[in-house]
Amino acid sequence: MRRFKIFFIKMSFLGLTFQGCGTEVNKTLKTKKTYPIAIGTAVSITDKDIKDESLTQELSKIMVTHLNDINRLEATNFSKNLNYCQVTGLKDENTLGTLEKIIRKIEYKSCQNDNNIQNGDIIMKYDNIDEDGKFPHHLELEASNDYNFNNITLKEGATIECQNINYKEDKSIDSMIVIINGTVEYNSEVYELENHQEVIRF
Repeated sequence: MRRFKIFFIKMSFLGLTFQGCGTEVNKTLKTKKTYPIAIGTAVSITDKDIKDESLTQELSKIMVTHLNDINRLEATNFSKNLNYCQVTGLKDENTLGTLEKIIRKIEYKSCQNDNNIQNGDIIMKYDNIDEDGKFPHHLELEASNDYNFNNITLKEGATIECQNINYKEDKSIDSMIVIINGTVEYNSEVYELENHQEVIRF
């Protein structure tokens, strides 16, 4: 009988031990959160994806700045130029291609003007243009190494593409579809974007 009591007491303690472990495991499973790591197209699917809604607007400012530069040209000049920036720095530019598709390779060296600070290398391709090589309806920009534009960094290989660029009667930009791919750093956050697409209207 004594052996039976000792056995019963041991089994009771053993049961409580397993029950305690099971409770903690269940609590852990219930409170553990999982987060998707990929970012989808067109809409945000994570808090980290475009939680700062100004990101796409800021990226579109990069494209508007370059579009305005293209549209201010008197005519496309296929050559290599080294220019001083308005305030400080240098801009080394090489224009290639044909009037059907223009390629501009630009290296910014601490280039600062009244509105923007740029540093790094980009390749721009644009087409569907007028007879002077201006007012493109399609523009693609790729960071050939890390490219800084004010408080945004496009990491090497990141691209921004603008499709269906529409102009108003005064030739200012009306709207465009912006598609972003690659690694973008903005306001101390790093975004891995894959075909993030938005329509931007001005």
